[in-house]
Amino acid sequence: MMRTRVNVVSGAIVSALMALANGSEAQPAARLRGVVFDSVARAPLANASVRVFRADSASVGIDARTDATGTFEVSALRTGTWLLSFLHPRLDSLRLEPPVARVDVVEAGEIDVTLAVPSAVTLARALCGTARDDSTAVVVGDVRDAAARRPIVAATMRATWPEWVFAKKRMEREVVTRVARTDSAGQFVLCNVPQGITVTALAYAGSDTTGVIELVVPVTEYTVADFVIDRGASLVSRDGVSAPWRRGEGMIRGRVVTAGGQPLGNVMARVLGSGTVVRTDSSGVFRISDAASGTQTVEVRAVGYDPIRQKVQLSPAIPTTVGFTLEKSRVLLDTVRVIASRKLPADVEAIERRWRRGLGTILDGRTVRERTSTNLTSALWSVPGVRLGMRSGYGNTVYFRGVGGECIPVIYLDGFRFVANGLSLDEIVAPDEVAAMEVYVRPMQRPAEFTDLADCGVLVVWTRYYLGNVPVFDPRRR
Repeated sequence: MMRTRVNVVSGAIVSALMALANGSEAQPAARLRGVVFDSVARAPLANASVRVFRADSASVGIDARTDATGTFEVSALRTGTWLLSFLHPRLDSLRLEPPVARVDVVEAGEIDVTLAVPSAVTLARALCGTARDDSTAVVVGDVRDAAARRPIVAATMRATWPEWVFAKKRMEREVVTRVARTDSAGQFVLCNVPQGITVTALAYAGSDTTGVIELVVPVTEYTVADFVIDRGASLVSRDGVSAPWRRGEGMIRGRVVTAGGQPLGNVMARVLGSGTVVRTDSSGVFRISDAASGTQTVEVRAVGYDPIRQKVQLSPAIPTTVGFTLEKSRVLLDTVRVIASRKLPADVEAIERRWRRGLGTILDGRTVRERTSTNLTSALWSVPGVRLGMRSGYGNTVYFRGVGGECIPVIYLDGFRFVANGLSLDEIVAPDEVAAMEVYVRPMQRPAEFTDLADCGVLVVWTRYYLGNVPVFDPRRR
């Protein structure tokens, strides 16, 4: 008796021809043993439902289930042509159709078969082509209507992330944006997204949009992200100056506790860019009932604690329940600057020179991180002449108060004018990346280096990387 080993990958058709060994008599049936393997996660698939059925009659078949090692067995398989397939929630999560394999049993013996989900590399190359960069990932998913749960055709999924590039003989940061459109089934494929980073993402159809979420792209080449859009939400302007926010019938109920499990009252809770900003009661509970439904991000924050954000899917019919545990904020110490005869970087000297003049407000990196650990602009809450407004996404809109009313300042990042393209500064720079922030509320306060025709003040942000990790200190305290 001969054993034949067959490796089967999704969609492949194979034949296992069974032959007699040493002239023994034919057996009435063959024995089939197999393994179901997830090549994306590089692990066997336990509890997969395997179906072996006749090629000429799908109703005639044998069912099996994989064990903890992904192994299954069919003890008696009659001669003929058989098809194999399996079902598992993993296939749904990866947006894959069940694989089908073929086995031709002509004589008795044993057959070893491996059914496998295609690898991330195989899936990425099939969707994005062989020209794609192996250091990038493909993001797939679908976009649906929050009320009808139907796919939305021709919707757009957008992902954004910052990258450092070498240009004009220096390192500069630029914002990279990639978009993908959904097909007739409401599915999208976004290629060439860097692996191992967190991007900001949203989906929109016309003027209807999801909230902005943080999407973690793992160090694999294939990941899935779905979006749900509330097409019935309305746009509301709070004060005529701030960006409009979306109001709907999405409901959420949450509870906030400390690391020790004690309820935390007076915690601010909000759905970013949508719904009413509320606070928790004495039992740590909050409720929001006027947010846009669908894919959103909930944020909770309290003085002395690190803020938390969480992606949610809101529904107008059933309140979404979430829980948060806030950790005490930890103050991060900056690197000690030791400069002997070596000259300070020119930009550090210029920042400290402007600080000595006292025309505006300057925050060093340590002060920024003491004031906030998530949104960079939150460090400006107590700066005179500055107001923060909510955006229809991550972060805040910065407003300066002048003689003629409020205005939106010009922003410089590492000495270059920051072109927003619909993004906020909070989406580009994290607090722990900042070396210093300069705030000049009135136009007459603006240093010559940041002269601009705009009739508003200037906000300047310097990153630690750009300044060579040299900390900025208040020269008046030396």
